[in-house]
Amino acid sequence: MPEPEKATSRIAMNSRLIAVITAVFFLIINLKIEILTQNGLLALQLVLAIPFLFTSTLAYSKLGYRKETKRWNTLGWITFIIGYAFMLNTIGVLVGRYVDVLFGVLFFLANWILTIIYSLIDISYEKSVIKERLVKDSFFILIQIFFGLFILLGVF
Repeated sequence: MPEPEKATSRIAMNSRLIAVITAVFFLIINLKIEILTQNGLLALQLVLAIPFLFTSTLAYSKLGYRKETKRWNTLGWITFIIGYAFMLNTIGVLVGRYVDVLFGVLFFLANWILTIIYSLIDISYEKSVIKERLVKDSFFILIQIFFGLFILLGVF
């Protein structure tokens, strides 16, 4: 069944996130382009966050009027999680490199703790979402560990 309210709220959120990551991209290009040339994985995440969030927006737009929404919803949340994690990874690594490594680590920890709190509240209202929350949160946190925290700490 169409879910116009869900579509509208997800599109609005994604649009704001696209604006944020686009602003970060142009700010870096104008202030210190070396940031992008020094770390390929950071640059890749910054650049890919935009199309992932845009694709999520397009997928969520289908929820507003399509009868069959399951695959669109799945595409929307997968591309959202990747784009959102890439955006936050970029910010966390920049904070860690140009402010303080401890602040970057705390940025990532705060994201994970708040994600878990969000999921616990969601689960407290509807027990059936445990598996969904576990999959989504694990996916998000693993992307942040491997492509955010590890970059910040110089693991790769």
